[in-house]
Amino acid sequence: MMQEALYALIRFDLLLEAISGVIALMISHQANMAYQLTGEKRLSDLSTGFLVLSAGMFGRVVGTFYFFVIIGTAGLTPEAEMVRGIVTIAYGSARIMAYVLFAISTRRTIRKPTLANTPLMALPFLIDPNLEIVAIMILIIVVLQAMMNYFNVRTKFALYVLIAFSCLLLSHIFGIIALIEIRAYWWSQMAQFLGLISLLVMLIKAGRET
Repeated sequence: MMQEALYALIRFDLLLEAISGVIALMISHQANMAYQLTGEKRLSDLSTGFLVLSAGMFGRVVGTFYFFVIIGTAGLTPEAEMVRGIVTIAYGSARIMAYVLFAISTRRTIRKPTLANTPLMALPFLIDPNLEIVAIMILIIVVLQAMMNYFNVRTKFALYVLIAFSCLLLSHIFGIIALIEIRAYWWSQMAQFLGLISLLVMLIKAGRET
């Protein structure tokens, strides 16, 4: 019974992560289209960042499915443990790389921007606490930059960006808490989902108003 409940939670976790990965791909596509229209390099950085983030999410889905569904939770071989370590580091590194690109894309602008230069994430498996801390540190910089940009321009698009990256930051903070309190993991997933939705809505609205 316990094993069945665990597998049910894992399947739900994989579903949320897969949906988030699809949304990240959609954000990457929208940002790329905006970049093609405006030529604003920040949008290119944002698009690349979400493409990398999406790849990391899908990698985690595949990795978790492989270890829990194909191999099973018991009796992992040393070789499988080594592969799990590699996948964990790759997943964490992909997110950190994406967040570095987000930091670049949300850097503060000095001049008053137009739409074209407005800056248009027990169960937690394959998550390394050390990489989570690095991701949190980078996201703090991203959020601070997004906050300064919002206070500088006071546009709804800048507000969407601030909300989105604040949610992604909360997602990683809850992810750390989840290591000692499993209920926080669902808050982590929800915050990540809301952050991605906020950016997707912003990019769609920005595209319609261009």
